[in-house]
Amino acid sequence: MQANSRELQAQEDSVRADAADLLFRHVTICDGSGAPLRRGHVVVRGDRIAGVLAADAPCPPAKRIVEGRNLVLTPGFIDVHSHSDYTALVSPASESKITQGVTTEIVGNCGFSAFPLRGILLEDEQRLQGRLELPWDWTTIEEYFAKLEAVRPAVNVASFVGHRNIRGCVMGFDDRRPTQEEMRAMVGELEHALEAGALGISTGLIYPPGMFAETDELIALVNVAARHGALYASHVRGEGDRLLRAANEFFEIADRTHIASQYSHLKASGRRNWGKVNDVIVEIQRRAAAGQPIAFDRYPYTASSTELSSLLPRWVLEGGTAAALERLSHVNVRRQIRSEMEDDFGDSPPWEDILLADMADNEFTKYRGWRLSQIASELGTDCFDVFLELLQASRLDVWMVHFTMSEEDMVQVLTHPLCMVCTDAESRSFQGSLSESSPHPRGAGAFARFLQYFVTDKKLLTLEEAVRKMTSLPAQKFGLDSRGLVREGYAADLVLFDPQTVADQGEFGRPPRQAKGFEMVVVNGVISYEKDTFTGARAGRVLRRENH
Repeated sequence: MQANSRELQAQEDSVRADAADLLFRHVTICDGSGAPLRRGHVVVRGDRIAGVLAADAPCPPAKRIVEGRNLVLTPGFIDVHSHSDYTALVSPASESKITQGVTTEIVGNCGFSAFPLRGILLEDEQRLQGRLELPWDWTTIEEYFAKLEAVRPAVNVASFVGHRNIRGCVMGFDDRRPTQEEMRAMVGELEHALEAGALGISTGLIYPPGMFAETDELIALVNVAARHGALYASHVRGEGDRLLRAANEFFEIADRTHIASQYSHLKASGRRNWGKVNDVIVEIQRRAAAGQPIAFDRYPYTASSTELSSLLPRWVLEGGTAAALERLSHVNVRRQIRSEMEDDFGDSPPWEDILLADMADNEFTKYRGWRLSQIASELGTDCFDVFLELLQASRLDVWMVHFTMSEEDMVQVLTHPLCMVCTDAESRSFQGSLSESSPHPRGAGAFARFLQYFVTDKKLLTLEEAVRKMTSLPAQKFGLDSRGLVREGYAADLVLFDPQTVADQGEFGRPPRQAKGFEMVVVNGVISYEKDTFTGARAGRVLRRENH
């Protein structure tokens, strides 16, 4: 009897050891490829998908079985344009991203990355990110990636190297052409980052010091990235009246370097510019049809969000924050700024359309969530004066939400087959210091809103096509091998949700709110979020570009 008992126990141990780690049973599989939905079972062993079984196939034993009737299982969503470079270090749980199904973030966008970082550029970043209380004890890409790995992020993270960082480390905030020696130094910075695993180079040509670079400088650097088989992503030089001229610069760089290129958050700002995105899309389509690797992304809202200082004339920002604040202290300079900005705005001043998301100065923090015009009315003063006072009091550290775009343009962009979905936002928490401001709702709700608006409410896209835009399309574009599909052998980044209840619950002018409808999120085979609960598991990885 005792021998039989031991044999039975050994058999049970053998079965348990051979069991899958996770089994999704009776789910509707939306595999990310755009193929039709199908019922079935998905088996996970370790960090990989071990099997995708037909609905009538027998299921293997599993340590955890998840019944998925009435729910859809998809690959984890890929946020192709994120700004969680620093918040991933401060709050590696990435709550606002993982609760809307994001399992991979691509950071280092708009010319901003967390490396290289030194000199006046480091001082500027410490100003912009001062509320995060970071140690600022890294300089290089290797050191940044090591810090990320040490905090164990909840989602996977890949990064571009920012042109702002490269230029800022070599030239500071000078508005001039680089010398030959400086150009060689910038090439060296770029090559170092690419060889250490950066996806490519990004530009943000409305922000200093990137705005000071001429097209030939950008072409020289992007050519280096192209030789490495890397990518180019750009926040172009203008998205309002200068949109088409800025888009032509982007196309010139892509055409002359033959690089795989990404047009960041395609939009047209200002009523008089609505409709111009069609001209940009026509040019992108023409190049794609000829075989050029080119695509674009967008968030599903008609409001943008960025630094309030981006509205200032270019010359004000030369030399960095200290120089800009010195200029703003002079009455005659303020008068000149007003004159130039009023000429630029014409009969469409922006003040009614600007909502204050966050600011560093305690005197003004009570106005978070207010329109700038409301603040001026409350204080009994001029909107332009409030604009400058905010910037001065907060040392330029003011963030706005700007209502400038048309719904028609948004629909045209996001329904295009070459368009991917993004948040264009840093990760946030729902409690603590990262929950205290009034950021754009996109940071916690962009992917939920995309499904809600385009699939459930407006029926502009099928679920299969919508999921493709969030999974396999970006995985292929950004070289994220073995991700973006529910397929045997692929990474087990998975999202289980109810497409009928998925919704963005965020509100403009309010703290971030968690999206609803997501039942479970799995990152590299580990359940990280389940039924409104964070499991505490953080299984994300730093994804480095393979050097070619």
